[in-house]
Amino acid sequence: MEGMIHMGFQKGAIALSPRKDIPLLLQVLHSRCVTHDQLWGFMLVNRYESKRECFNWRVRRLVEGGLLNRHCAPITPSPVYSITPSAAVILAEHCPILDNGKQKDFASPHHLGHSIGLNDLQLALARQGVLEDWQSEVTIRAKNELTPSGYVKDYDAIATVRIGERRVTFALEYERTPKKSKDYLHIRNLLERENRIYRFLYIVPEPDLGSFILECFSGTTALLFVGLAAEFTKSFKEMNVIDAASGIMRPITAAL
Repeated sequence: MEGMIHMGFQKGAIALSPRKDIPLLLQVLHSRCVTHDQLWGFMLVNRYESKRECFNWRVRRLVEGGLLNRHCAPITPSPVYSITPSAAVILAEHCPILDNGKQKDFASPHHLGHSIGLNDLQLALARQGVLEDWQSEVTIRAKNELTPSGYVKDYDAIATVRIGERRVTFALEYERTPKKSKDYLHIRNLLERENRIYRFLYIVPEPDLGSFILECFSGTTALLFVGLAAEFTKSFKEMNVIDAASGIMRPITAAL
């Protein structure tokens, strides 16, 4: 069929649709790990799929074709997917892949919880109609390692949102669990030297972790803010954040 990519694997031949299958596989790649429900949300909001039964068939077909790993995780009732090395070979034509599809421990409970939470943040921005661009950690890491114009660290994401008439870009860090104080000091030193992006947003699941991060970044010269995941996902434009330099709470629209 015209426009189809035909690939052969040990589990049999599969024809890939550039308009349906490739976007789905790329989303899984950039999410690292993604639940079935989240993946459906991404395909729906980006208008790649409109019928749930067609989406379910497509995912099942990609799993059976050896392009998606299917995981059962105790932290979610929904199946979780990651790409296989075979899929990485195909996707390398569309974006740089540094780990060649080797998932390492991305499906471990710690990394899985982080990926699911970060997916929720991206989906929230997309569903609220404010997201204009999202660079994943996969993209950022490739830029940092393969080009001379990288960032000082591998951020979880770099998001561009529309606030009124303004387009605002910021580095996003989803901090599900705390790091050591010395690690935050190292990150603080890096962010204060960053010259390619100037706004930083730490999103946390609960206030105590936010307070600890604010203490570590108190008085920083970086334009860094801390906010709660629940407020972010409910309404990004109505959430409040705390300025790490001053400790003052501000609306996100004024902070960014």
